[in-house]
Amino acid sequence: MLTSFYIGACSQNENGGIYGYDRNCRQTFFEPLRGVSYLAFSNDKTLLYAVCADDGINKAVIYQIREDGSIYYLDARETLGKSTCHLTVDPDNKFLYCASYRTGTINEFRLENGLFAEPGPGRIIETTGSVGPQEDRQDRSHAHCTVFTPDQKYLCVVDLGVDEVQLFPFTRGVGIPEEPSFRYHSPVPGAGPRHLLFAPDGKIAWLANELNNTVSSLRYEAGTLTHIQTWSTIPEDFTAFTKVAAVRLSHNGRHLCVSNRGHDSIACYYVRDNGGLSLYDIVSSEGISPRDINFLPDSKTFVACNETSDTVQFFQYNQVDGKLTFKHETEAMPGPLCALIV
Repeated sequence: MLTSFYIGACSQNENGGIYGYDRNCRQTFFEPLRGVSYLAFSNDKTLLYAVCADDGINKAVIYQIREDGSIYYLDARETLGKSTCHLTVDPDNKFLYCASYRTGTINEFRLENGLFAEPGPGRIIETTGSVGPQEDRQDRSHAHCTVFTPDQKYLCVVDLGVDEVQLFPFTRGVGIPEEPSFRYHSPVPGAGPRHLLFAPDGKIAWLANELNNTVSSLRYEAGTLTHIQTWSTIPEDFTAFTKVAAVRLSHNGRHLCVSNRGHDSIACYYVRDNGGLSLYDIVSSEGISPRDINFLPDSKTFVACNETSDTVQFFQYNQVDGKLTFKHETEAMPGPLCALIV
């Protein structure tokens, strides 16, 4: 496959869409899709799923992936949500789940051979719960992320508005119920959970908390999440407005990175035993508002999608000490939001 990673650019103009790049960070193709916000693969990586807001209409879109990694459009469905921002596929490619931030809803689309099996927006589930204390951001449910647990028995819905990670029991071929079986609350109300990432061993998860600029280490066991410890992602003397975005783990499992929008930086941690973290560096994202970050497939390069400065910046990543060094390589695109790695 020629294409090694994909970048989604959210602009509503003709340059908004999905960009493909090879292992040398050279562009391989461009597929227009206005307002694209997140990307995901089918489990066999033959299909690419995207969510977008095209002129105010939120949709889930399916593309076929060619042998060279370029894509072509197959189908789309409206979500009937507002600010549809995340998606994931179940282990059998039978369901596609999409989270809509402003409406606090989850779409459960049935799939057949990875494609939409039915017309319409699928089953719509409204996430519920008591809202958090930050009235300007936690006025209602705000579903931000959908992730399966490593044992594939639960769908985790990360909801910034109700300050929870909700675990819905998942039955293969059936889907999820209307209500979660477990609700994780941060020890500090108003943390504003945003994105969840599981460790390869399936026992630990890291939660990026947008509103209080922290990352938490959690223990996963039998459909529950338990708090271990929380770390700040910004310097102690920084008092201006900033908010956390993405959390990513290096391929070797040694280093965890979290992006800060406002401080415009990447917080870098060593991963310790039992999921603990140790901050070793905070580096500039070399742009404004790094929405997503990721470790590229060569395990030597790191990418930061700086949404507001319309730039994608590349860094050299040292696998031993975790150091990120700006390579002075920049790609210009309108509103880069997501970096999906093959």
